[in-house]
Amino acid sequence: MRVAAPFVVSFVGCLFVAAALEAQAPANPPGLQAAVQKLFAQSWEKSAEGLAAADRNYSLAKQAAPADPRVDFALALVQFRYLRYDDAERTLSRLAQSSPNYLPGLQAQIYLSVLMKKHGAALTQLEDLHRRIIALPDDGSRADERREALEFLGRVLGYYGGPAQRAASQPTVAELRRKVLETVTTQERDAFSAAFGSVVDRFTQLDDDKRRSQEETKAAEVRQKELDIQRLQAEKQGVAAEKDSLARQAADAQAKAQAEVDQLDRQIAPLDAEYARINAQGLVIRNTIAQLDLSISSLLSQADEEDDPGVRAALLNRADFLTVQARRAEIDYQALDAQAAQVLARRNALQQQRGGVVAQYEATARQLGVQAAKLTRNESRITVEQKKALKPSTGFSPQVQDKTTAVASITTYVEFPLEREKARLLRSLE
Repeated sequence: MRVAAPFVVSFVGCLFVAAALEAQAPANPPGLQAAVQKLFAQSWEKSAEGLAAADRNYSLAKQAAPADPRVDFALALVQFRYLRYDDAERTLSRLAQSSPNYLPGLQAQIYLSVLMKKHGAALTQLEDLHRRIIALPDDGSRADERREALEFLGRVLGYYGGPAQRAASQPTVAELRRKVLETVTTQERDAFSAAFGSVVDRFTQLDDDKRRSQEETKAAEVRQKELDIQRLQAEKQGVAAEKDSLARQAADAQAKAQAEVDQLDRQIAPLDAEYARINAQGLVIRNTIAQLDLSISSLLSQADEEDDPGVRAALLNRADFLTVQARRAEIDYQALDAQAAQVLARRNALQQQRGGVVAQYEATARQLGVQAAKLTRNESRITVEQKKALKPSTGFSPQVQDKTTAVASITTYVEFPLEREKARLLRSLE
């Protein structure tokens, strides 16, 4: 039975062997240590000018040691810290071309390719790393360096054989694994296999945990959906009952208002008829008064022109008689006018009462309409929630999604501790 190695290994632990590198590092050219220290001092803490300062100090370090791979590696660490992955990728690519046997740069390049999801490039770089590892002496002088690089290789291949198996060609992964196992010592083979297996075991454990969480979440979602469906159905029935109640209230209000309006119209109708009758009677009297006035004017004119006293007196007497008749007609008209005013006052009072009934009904109808619109919106919300509740449960809660992301991420299985890499590089310059 395989005993899994620690699940997450630091980038230093699985990528580099500080003692081996430091023992084999060339003598430091004058000015190199100071330039690299200045590069880190002015750029490590993130700032707006940090990257520009790194580029300036990188140029100074290059002048001090043009061929030293640690200069490019220091710049790549700063770029990595600033999340300038494209810049770091170019720096590490340049480092791989100029110093192909510098294993820290090769492993950092692979790690970055995996982070950037450039899996085809990462597999090619893994094959190159394997060639560089087996090219190292196996006489024990660089055993630790070989072993740690092989453990890194095993973990990345384990990542592609488990968490990221859909991102890489499995025949390619299997073939590279076979080549490694055939080209290393028994002890190195065990270290490689343990590293490979630890990632696969960790992936299996995390994936099982994620699946259990998803199944539990899905079961909880199903139970909640059932409760939601019951609740929404009850809400929908309640809304339907309220809409029916509002409809009855609206019908009752309309019927009540109509009955009151009809009753008032029945009282107004005879007043309208009476008012029309009085107007007609008044029109007759007004015509009579007008004719009498004309006759009186005519008689008075004749009397003025008449020379015969007897005829003049008869004309004046006739005019006086008609004047009395006109006065009586005016009195009758004034009586009718007073009667018409009374009828009109009663009619206007009833009309005002009728208008109040109509206004009250319209206010009630508006209020009921507002309530009905609110119920309609509530009904629409319930319909939307019902459709949502009827959708199949997936179990993909934020917690499960976080676990899914963690299971698929290379950082779950291999770290890249920038601070420790910086410290290791600075120690190599002492």
